[in-house]
Amino acid sequence: MASLKNFLPIFTVALIIVNLWSMLSLEEIVNRWILFGTMLSFFFLFISPWYYNKRGLLLFVLLLLSDALLIFYEVPVFNALIFLVRIASYLALVWIVLNKLRNLRTNLFQKVSFAFAVLLNIFLLYSLVEMVPDGDYNYFFDFLFYLYGLSVIICVTAAVSYSNRYANRPSIFFLLAVLGLAFSDLTYFIGFNLSFHEFFFANRIFNILGIGALLHFMNLDRSLSKEDAGNLVDK
Repeated sequence: MASLKNFLPIFTVALIIVNLWSMLSLEEIVNRWILFGTMLSFFFLFISPWYYNKRGLLLFVLLLLSDALLIFYEVPVFNALIFLVRIASYLALVWIVLNKLRNLRTNLFQKVSFAFAVLLNIFLLYSLVEMVPDGDYNYFFDFLFYLYGLSVIICVTAAVSYSNRYANRPSIFFLLAVLGLAFSDLTYFIGFNLSFHEFFFANRIFNILGIGALLHFMNLDRSLSKEDAGNLVDK
């Protein structure tokens, strides 16, 4: 078990180093394939006995599909498909913890946290829409942006609610995973639409850290579920 705990951080850091090196040394198309290979590596790790769960399978398939489509990001059709897949990914994240949020009771601090999360995401959504250049697909992409933003708001709100409700290690790593993926998307949009290429480095780091945190959440949640099941048997 100790070796497993050490493996994921080392594996995650190694993937970050490989991706940063590829971004500095290789062509863009090769770099995108390496990103897909990175997600494929995480996917194979997810389906191992230490991380796999049924609720997470759909999410990891969607994340893998998203990075595959990202290879052809400039093509409008693939661009639209990426937004649809990312929307589905954030909703799949919510679905993973939905059963943990039933009968949720909130205090004043939690309500303030929810309001802050919603306002932050609305601001980010507005900023993203303003970044999109005018074109033939402008109205359609505006619609996808708003759907995407709504899915992010729902997901971040669910993650903050889950973290405040349980305040344990699984809930904290789930929140870190959601924030990592959200900031990864944001920095990619800034880098692509505003040509601030430095943001692509932040995008890659946030993305890999987010997936790493998500896998650690899967492992912690499995362990906690087994422990709870054992306690029920003892009773």
